[in-house]
Amino acid sequence: MIGNIQHQAGGGPEGYETQLAALGLKLEHFDQILRVSEEARRTGMTRDDAKNAPGSQDYFTRVRELRRTLRTKLGWHPYDPMQAPLIVNEEKTVGIGVLLGDARTGLSGSPHPRSKRPAGVTKEQAVARNQDLQLSFEGLEFVEPDESQPDADEYAQMVTWYLLTYRYEARKTGVVTVRSELSLPERVGPEGRVDSYQRRILLPDIQFPGVKDYAVETTGRIVVDVEER
Repeated sequence: MIGNIQHQAGGGPEGYETQLAALGLKLEHFDQILRVSEEARRTGMTRDDAKNAPGSQDYFTRVRELRRTLRTKLGWHPYDPMQAPLIVNEEKTVGIGVLLGDARTGLSGSPHPRSKRPAGVTKEQAVARNQDLQLSFEGLEFVEPDESQPDADEYAQMVTWYLLTYRYEARKTGVVTVRSELSLPERVGPEGRVDSYQRRILLPDIQFPGVKDYAVETTGRIVVDVEER
């Protein structure tokens, strides 16, 4: 495992423990997920791997660890609408997926972070459902599905949150920082990217030692975003 992992206060307001607890979650769940995914992108890479292999390995590990952690610790269950992996609570009212954000991720205020890539059809549908459910909370008409019907949507009351992450390496020190937040999207912008959220739970930054060259066979460095620090 990577040593010398440190937490730093994020740019947002305090109280993330209370906000996570309202969803039945704890900071330690996400700490473990991000720690394991960072380890995954640093190990096992060789000169024969694709240049984007570390990032892909990070993503797949985040998906796996998010689902494994909440399944084993909280009894949540995996759900894969149109191959978009989520983990869902027992009541089927809260689903969580993973998403890459931009440099605004983990920072309070406006503008909100944008997703690094276009959301795609499944995420757009999830955001639309978040909007519909928000309207229902505000007192507008919303009809619950009749679960006795064979085509009833058992996930009709589920809002979809995303664990957003942004990772960068400080140019001067080489220290890698991962900023993250658990956020509830409410809009997909004109470029197809998620760019606005009903709620944002900003999590503490995590810092890791600088990225070393690949072991033995490797010739390059892992590519990460770089910021002045």
